[in-house]
Amino acid sequence: MSRFWKTIEVKVLLRMSIWALLVLAGVAYYLFTDTSRAFTALYTENCHSRMLINYEYTRRVLSDVYVQVSNNVYQIESTLDNPNDQRDQMKRIVEHGNRIHSCGMNFVQSYYPQKGNRYCPFAWRNPENRNEILTDEKGDHDFDYLQARWFRAVVEGDTAEWSDPFFDGYDNVTALTAYMVPIHDRTGKAVAVLGADISLDWLSSKLAETDSTYNAQGGLAHQALGLKSESYIIDTDGKYITNPDREKLLNGVFYDYISRKDSKRKILIERMKSRHQSSNESAESFLYRGEECYFFYTPLKYTNWLLVTVVPCRSVDMLGLEQSLRVFAIVAIGLIALLALGYYHVRHERYKAAKSHT
Repeated sequence: MSRFWKTIEVKVLLRMSIWALLVLAGVAYYLFTDTSRAFTALYTENCHSRMLINYEYTRRVLSDVYVQVSNNVYQIESTLDNPNDQRDQMKRIVEHGNRIHSCGMNFVQSYYPQKGNRYCPFAWRNPENRNEILTDEKGDHDFDYLQARWFRAVVEGDTAEWSDPFFDGYDNVTALTAYMVPIHDRTGKAVAVLGADISLDWLSSKLAETDSTYNAQGGLAHQALGLKSESYIIDTDGKYITNPDREKLLNGVFYDYISRKDSKRKILIERMKSRHQSSNESAESFLYRGEECYFFYTPLKYTNWLLVTVVPCRSVDMLGLEQSLRVFAIVAIGLIALLALGYYHVRHERYKAAKSHT
């Protein structure tokens, strides 16, 4: 046995092994310090890009509703003297708007005396058959909208805006929000509010679907640890406008789930309420529902809403760790192959030398 350890092959292999271990130690130090930080920055940038993709998709949906409603304003204002056609106009808006759940026009008090104090032509999709558009004329026997904040804000402010979320008056289950524009008479006075409703349930499902796709790419380790990112739309006060958990929808407040012990909490909320877009996400994390998380957020145009994506820090760190381990494994396998090749070469040369002497 002592003769084996004194052979030149073993001596060379031992020396190469020592050098290989030193190289691996250097590679490991570099990978798990500078490189791991680079991977973390890379993956947070990827999360930020994903949030912007969700933003563009949501913005297009809202923009489609805005265009669909705005394109009908001139026609409606030109035919105000014929209230009997207005139900068909509401039906046309719903019919041509793929994302529009319902549409109505609420007039100021007694605009049409023959229709009563309150008048609202209305159209909506049949819940049992979405291809069927139902219509109705709401009046004094329905809800009193004249003193509602949203109605007064649009008429008196003579401005378009998105409504606060609300539940569908028919099923009291479907969460909706409406894009509202003022309708003017021939003198230019605002006399009605035209509103088109879109389903927030559908928007919640779409964001959840996108999150699910990205979470699946995290691999089995992420799933085993229960690490997953989630995207929400909130208003500037933090109320959830979309949320996979229906109990939090329109009731829960995003800010309440950020730890009050976090010294940066107040600054974060101020930034979000000021409608800033997130930046340098990997530079700071926050305790959200007991988990250290990165926040990615951006305001949605023409609304008082923000799109927020919450990503657990461990999720990003693990992705960086997996990449570092992959590089480390490649280097380690390369060095082992080099050691084996060196051992084989030395042994082969020694065999040739011994054979030449015989």
